[in-house]
Amino acid sequence: MKIRKYIEFIKEELQDTPESYISTALSKLKRKIDKMFDSDEDDSPDFSKNPEDLKRRNSDKMSFKDLGVRLESSEISKYSKLYDSLTIKFTEGNDGEQGASTYTLILMIDIKEAIPEDPDKDFDIDDIKKCYIKFKKYNIDTFEIIGQISKNVKIKDINEDFLIDLKIEIDDKFSDNEEEFEIETN
Repeated sequence: MKIRKYIEFIKEELQDTPESYISTALSKLKRKIDKMFDSDEDDSPDFSKNPEDLKRRNSDKMSFKDLGVRLESSEISKYSKLYDSLTIKFTEGNDGEQGASTYTLILMIDIKEAIPEDPDKDFDIDDIKKCYIKFKKYNIDTFEIIGQISKNVKIKDINEDFLIDLKIEIDDKFSDNEEEFEIETN
């Protein structure tokens, strides 16, 4: 058994566990994303009615309400040993409506991101820089997966414009509204 002097004990640098840093970072992201869906701007145009306006959008003005998107759930999972995650589920349109879809956004932070590189420097949750996202689109009637996008992104870049652009990207990439070739005959 090693006997320590009291002065050595006081000077010992202690830091939280990587899991606690990730948990705090995910909680911060959860609150940020939940606020995006709670925005109440009644004077904004409704882009969900006219998809052509969506292509000519100004991303500074658009919100989830403009797209007709509503938050279903947001939950933090800490069950994985290496990746804690935040799962956001939201829906566009109503059940039974043509083109109605549901989306799942999974943000995962690797435990390596929360390990301090310099043991002498104080570590903060803002030092967690990257996360991995998996964004899935489902048919709301059958819950069949329509498409999926996966990316490594910087946490500081995750904002409402980023999520709207991600939604538009998956809608464009996996659109089931392909133009049909028709021949008219008399």
